[in-house]
Amino acid sequence: MDKNKKIAQLIIARLDGKDVHKKFQYYQSLVKKGIGGFIVFGGKLKDVSEAIKKLQKLSEIPLFITSDLERGLGQQIEGGTLFPPAMAIGQAINPKNKDDINLLRNSINIIAQEAKACGINVIFAPVLDINTNPQNPIISVRAFGENPEKVSWFGNEFIKGFQKHRIIACAKHFPGHGDTSVDSHIRLPIVKADMKRLEKVELHPFKEAIKSGVKMVMVGHLKVPAIDSRFPSSLSEKTIKGLLKTEMKFKGLVVTDAMNMQAIRYPEEKACLMALNAGADIILHPSEPERIIDYFSSRWNEIEKRVDESYEKIIKGKKELVIQDARYRMQDIGTKANWDFAYKLTKKSISIVKNVIARNEVTKQSQKGIKNKKIATPRNFGARNDKKEAFSDQIAVLIIDDDNNKSGKPFINTLKARYKNIETYYVDNKTISSKNPPIPPLTKGGKGGFLIIAIFSKISAWKGRSGLSRKLKTILKKTVKASRHTVIVGFCSPYLLKEFKAGAIIEAYSDSKQVQEIVGEILSSS
Repeated sequence: MDKNKKIAQLIIARLDGKDVHKKFQYYQSLVKKGIGGFIVFGGKLKDVSEAIKKLQKLSEIPLFITSDLERGLGQQIEGGTLFPPAMAIGQAINPKNKDDINLLRNSINIIAQEAKACGINVIFAPVLDINTNPQNPIISVRAFGENPEKVSWFGNEFIKGFQKHRIIACAKHFPGHGDTSVDSHIRLPIVKADMKRLEKVELHPFKEAIKSGVKMVMVGHLKVPAIDSRFPSSLSEKTIKGLLKTEMKFKGLVVTDAMNMQAIRYPEEKACLMALNAGADIILHPSEPERIIDYFSSRWNEIEKRVDESYEKIIKGKKELVIQDARYRMQDIGTKANWDFAYKLTKKSISIVKNVIARNEVTKQSQKGIKNKKIATPRNFGARNDKKEAFSDQIAVLIIDDDNNKSGKPFINTLKARYKNIETYYVDNKTISSKNPPIPPLTKGGKGGFLIIAIFSKISAWKGRSGLSRKLKTILKKTVKASRHTVIVGFCSPYLLKEFKAGAIIEAYSDSKQVQEIVGEILSSS
């Protein structure tokens, strides 16, 4: 085989689903050059699936079609089912309860089946990071929890569930991105744990995943001095060849995290070469794939052996793929039955962590899920209060939107369907004003009324922080302090809510339309 085509097999390029028609000739040109595959971001189901089929037919060697589907196909593709994030799943599912296990496995099956029907054959999940740092700006709700055994159990369920459908599962982000306070899309995070702690905590889920037969591991852009004091993990021979492949005996495919991330301070060509020499088999998402192919080709004499080694592993992995399978049909994507499973899982995950009871006392008892809930709502609060105040006529909703996305419409609409007299207020980082903050006047949402504060703050790449901006946090604290009857709803990381006090705090973990409607229903119950 031509050396350039062999090199190209080691590279996975970006595919923008929203612009797939405009850029299709470019994607075709990459396939003709022998590209190993694509990572799919966004787009409509029909457009993306048709493009994938055409590219697969054009390719001499089957393509790896990959995507970040931690929450299912709906996370990337319009028309797919969207499930709650990993932390919400960890809250909802009891590993000792058979019904919970069945719900989890059915949900994993749906994620795999929809991915397969769309044409995706590699899922960059599960996340095996252990979120031991509440300030983590990029992992947070993407992790199943803070306990190594818990993360391992859930991770293995996803690995087995994906791979039984002949989809490659990819465990990430080795050797563990949980105990960091920096987004690796922007800067290089440092994990300061010693080797004893790493063995006990961070590395534990990856060891268990290898035992379960995971076929791919993604190495993160992390500096872990206990393993390699000089190079980031993704460029570190000590980490990839030494620890992952030799000590931990991983025989599958090693893929880098995206090489366009700013944690890597080397020129991209050099960084990709370093990753290859360190033992990585697949170079993910370089900015210009052709440039990397040409650069590797110019260094062929020194890298031929490494390229051949990774090429053989990739070809072996692709021989196990089933590109066309009549059992996985487009019409089975995003069905009502699939969304019903997502609804059940989402509903079970919602947590009421503080509750107002009679006489406005606050109980410390946490309640998992919404069974037997004792939360004060606008409908029932007056019956629990000696003054029998008519809160249904004095309801204010304050949306605090850290992402400037005009969030909260499904939530507001659900409440308005049940309450006529709701006043809504919206504040984000663009509209905020210290002289005239857009918060509910005390006569409505404060001393005499019922105030609902909904917080929207995504965990997302390139954002660079977790939690609210300082100005939004100040407004939230002042509003809660001025209000007598308040419920805070966190459509965000639960860690963000720990510093606030209110009559009730609801942890919803994410801001999907489905979860907003479910929480609206909870607050509308009598």
